[in-house]
Amino acid sequence: MSLDVAYSIEVDDYVDPDKAYDLYWAGLIADKQAFLCPGTDCTAQVTCCNIDKDAQNMRVVPHFRVYGKNHAETCEVARGVDYAINYTLRKDKSKEKESIDKSIVDEFILKRPDSYYDERLPGSPETKKAKKQLMYKGGSLEERLREIGCSTKIYSVRSVVSRYIRYEKDGSIRSRRVNVLGKDAAYTSIMKCVWEQDLEKLPDYPVIYYGWAYVDRLSSDQGYRIKFKKKLKFGEKTLDATIMIFDNLINSYKIKKLVSTRLTKIVSASKKAFVFRLRQT
Repeated sequence: MSLDVAYSIEVDDYVDPDKAYDLYWAGLIADKQAFLCPGTDCTAQVTCCNIDKDAQNMRVVPHFRVYGKNHAETCEVARGVDYAINYTLRKDKSKEKESIDKSIVDEFILKRPDSYYDERLPGSPETKKAKKQLMYKGGSLEERLREIGCSTKIYSVRSVVSRYIRYEKDGSIRSRRVNVLGKDAAYTSIMKCVWEQDLEKLPDYPVIYYGWAYVDRLSSDQGYRIKFKKKLKFGEKTLDATIMIFDNLINSYKIKKLVSTRLTKIVSASKKAFVFRLRQT
């Protein structure tokens, strides 16, 4: 049974695969096998597959997999009870429960909160106690997951694309929606290929544009230029679709190691990549 969340021993909290990936590249998670099953009172071991991959292939997505066999008798995972969506529901409002069941909305937040990376450092005295703390945390798992909102909040385009692929694989893509800047859109409509669109006729909701692009180091050696192969239009004019990423922006990023590693690999190899870019309205 796949897991939407797992308990990280190193950061002493429940996280989803996307956040685990971010925390790994931010240096706050060091061991991809240092996770536990989120089931009630369960200490079965879990690994976060692909957490250490910087691969450009977006189909290589991080995900949890149980590899420990010692599930607790009370564990929902071991009993095949699917609680992946339960914590997004409010039991006191049956009408709201019904609507959420039919169309599940993820929220794409464009700026991570200041506390996003505010976790305990690997190997600190606090993390050594984390496994013991799980026993009483598990008793209120549903409330804890609702509190941190780990299954519904997304903070990067990469995470949106990863979830799109995940939902497509599990067959739930048509009932999934994503909210960006207060506007809901179906996952099936938020992805648009860069292909000579007219800038005056773009959708009135946020869209993630994607396509093959050339990636080069700037002649000033202070950043990178990403130039899409296909162009855009503005009336009768044809325009290049280009993104500039400067080193000072990369260096201010918490997971700059991941960003710089990817860009360096692309430039030193084929200089081409499949790029995703969010356009806000």
